[in-house]
Amino acid sequence: MKRKVAALKNKITKLGIVGILLYFFWPLFFLAVTFFVYKTEYTIHYENIKDETIINAYNVADDFKDYLNEVTLIVDTASETIDDMLVQGSSHEEVQAYLERKSQNLDSIISGDTKGIYGYVQGVYVDGDNWVPDEGFVPTERVWYKKAIEAGGTKVMVDPYTDARTGKTVVTASKLLFDKRSVLAIDIWLSRMQEMTEEVGNVDENHAVMILDSEGNVVAHSDPSEVGLNYKNSDDEQKRSIFESWQKRSGEVSTLTINGEDYLMYPKDISSSWTVITLTNAEPAMEAITRLTRRVAISAVLGLIITFIILSGVSRQKIKILDYGENIHSIANIYNTMHKVDLETYDFENITCKEGLVKEILGSSKTNGDAVIKDVMEKVTDQRSRDEVLDFVDLSTLEERMGQSETISIEFLNHEHIWFRGRFIVADRRPDGKLKSVIWAVEQIDKEKRSRDKLRYLAEIDQMTKLYNRGSGEDKIRKLIKAGDGGMFVMFDVDRFKSINDNFGHDVGDKVLMTIGKCMRKTFRDKDIVLRLGGDEFAAFTPAVCSSDAGYPVIERLITAVDHINIPELNGRKVTISVGAAFYMPHDTFSFDELYKRADGCTYQSKKKEGSFVTFYDDKKEK
Repeated sequence: MKRKVAALKNKITKLGIVGILLYFFWPLFFLAVTFFVYKTEYTIHYENIKDETIINAYNVADDFKDYLNEVTLIVDTASETIDDMLVQGSSHEEVQAYLERKSQNLDSIISGDTKGIYGYVQGVYVDGDNWVPDEGFVPTERVWYKKAIEAGGTKVMVDPYTDARTGKTVVTASKLLFDKRSVLAIDIWLSRMQEMTEEVGNVDENHAVMILDSEGNVVAHSDPSEVGLNYKNSDDEQKRSIFESWQKRSGEVSTLTINGEDYLMYPKDISSSWTVITLTNAEPAMEAITRLTRRVAISAVLGLIITFIILSGVSRQKIKILDYGENIHSIANIYNTMHKVDLETYDFENITCKEGLVKEILGSSKTNGDAVIKDVMEKVTDQRSRDEVLDFVDLSTLEERMGQSETISIEFLNHEHIWFRGRFIVADRRPDGKLKSVIWAVEQIDKEKRSRDKLRYLAEIDQMTKLYNRGSGEDKIRKLIKAGDGGMFVMFDVDRFKSINDNFGHDVGDKVLMTIGKCMRKTFRDKDIVLRLGGDEFAAFTPAVCSSDAGYPVIERLITAVDHINIPELNGRKVTISVGAAFYMPHDTFSFDELYKRADGCTYQSKKKEGSFVTFYDDKKEK
């Protein structure tokens, strides 16, 4: 025994205190390093999955909001027109005819999503698709009518319900008209929303996207079989857990276990009653960490000799995983280019870049991010968008412009006349909330932008005359006046237009209105705002024309053009107009309503004269 003790003491002496410490410390140190590497990689992957889940929710929510806003624009435009028609005393037949025309136009834009515009107007059900309700159908008992009445004139989106006409699940945008008892509405089938959610699910099977209303009903789902189910009252515990987790932790990323696998869930509100929920399966992304842990555990058993080699391999693997994590964070399949900028040092990091010209300009730049981004955008942006884009990418003002927002964006034309969207996304904030680093990302939106512009055109333009409609035209004039731009406001209507409709028919009356629209487009300049107020009433605003001497030649051209109108069906009858004009000086402070009132009064004075006539408000001068 003494010999064994002596031998042990001898070995300890030879090893020395450092050797003993290494002998016992190194395995522990190796295990500690292994745990640290595992924990770091797990955190990086987990944060990447969270970011991916959140960005997916924001992207889907933005798309849905844009789509719903475009639908409500249609209701707004139709409501304004019907209001004008009711003021003019239009018949139900004329209202029906307008809805039919409007619905036909909509079919070319959102085909398959709607049957058109319908409503309950002054006690009569009207339908743009000529649907005849079943006996016993009571419009005032329908949910779209009740919700519009409750909203009191504000457009409202009705939660999904079963349509009496088609038997399909629809959402409805409806609005109460000015008489407080008439309502216009448009049904939107959920097919478009369903397509949007399915597109996300098709990109990656590890992602699921759904839209739930406040009662737990599934409005849309990347799995079509889930549409129409109620998660709140479902017998499936997993579905109930999705609803309950959303209610408890709305606005946060939470973890759920579904069928034995961990999922990350993030909700993003679309409206007061609809929420987009994204689910991301965390298990596949964690496989790399699991494989790494197994290799390290096996290596530890082999002995201290190969520990150094394993640590070296782990270090190399760590760098690869970090790079992989940042690439996931970039979501390279969505954005054409993405760069990270440290706002404290202006260090510039190229995350991904698919554009050849941008790569050529960037070269190997890694510093002075502000100058680099401005240089790139100046060279790739079309001249019409350049000044606005350069202001947008100015990092010196970014803190103030972003505030507490997580992202801001701008749409612009590139040098090839293709529409893109640039976006700043918060990457990191300091403890005091100020920006520390941001991501500058650019994606192509040409198809989306042009489709949206087409819908906006239909919402702003009077389809008969191709002039601005009343709502959009007056809004543009108000903005000019608010900006202090002076000019002449012209109003006129067609003399005895009702007799034209009565004696020659509404088709001939429509030809008269369309021809007057052509006369106005030829008479006024491109920068002038020319609009149809409704019926046979028209108006225009000519900036910088601030006196009757300057305005009279303009109106004379209009009257001359109208005087030369030759429509065979009128059998030689001349078209004449009564014109009123008022002026808004750059120093004036009265409202547009007052300007309108002045011009309208002058129009009334002109009606007392035979033939086409104009009265100016500035000095009641008659021409």
